Amino acid sequence: MFQNRQEAGKLLAERLESYRNNDEVAVLAIPRGGVVVGRQIADKLHISLYLVVVKKLGAPNNPELAIGAVAPYGTKMIDWDLALRLGVEQDYLDEEIKRKQKEVEERQKKFSIFNFQFSNIKKKNIFIIIDDGVATGATISSAIKYIKQISSVYSSSERQRVEKLYENSSRQARTIILAVPVIAKDAYNRLQSEVDKIIALEVPDAFGAVGEFYREFPQVTDEEVIKYLK
Repeated sequence: MFQNRQEAGKLLAERLESYRNNDEVAVLAIPRGGVVVGRQIADKLHISLYLVVVKKLGAPNNPELAIGAVAPYGTKMIDWDLALRLGVEQDYLDEEIKRKQKEVEERQKKFSIFNFQFSNIKKKNIFIIIDDGVATGATISSAIKYIKQISSVYSSSERQRVEKLYENSSRQARTIILAVPVIAKDAYNRLQSEVDKIIALEVPDAFGAVGEFYREFPQVTDEEVIKYLK
């Protein structure tokens, strides 16, 4: 059990020591709790911190149960097996996606970010996705999909410029790493095929909620996220 998110971030940073001072590495934290963890890692390892704004799609009558998630630019991931088992209707799903995508856009504006512009990440080759814990893996899957599809968000002219720059470079394929203090075993097994590596401090068989693994697990506000970014 971790004392708080700050302690979890410091402990996780020790497992990521090999990435210290690496200019090709970017920490990608998922707001809000993931930013607290990610700030500790970025500071200790002296690497850049970015945000990946993701919102989970809540199940009918159980908003804490994720049946999927959405990320910027219309990126989404749906757990169709779970949605079908719960009898989720398409109208509900469409409305939930629309509402959560609007929340993603609003949060990006509030944090004053436009994630992953090529000018900001052209030197980055290793992306470390950070959250304070993973239960179902829905938000992480959406974040991973967003990162993999990021080139599609540019205008055609800018995308051509980016592709030309890549053609003329010797860059290796991008590496995506998921690093979290705790992750449910089912989610761990499923996400292994979506990333190059998973680094986790705890992978319990029994998993109810992320907060169960912290002595202190307060709600993180948008204002705190902005403070950590500064």
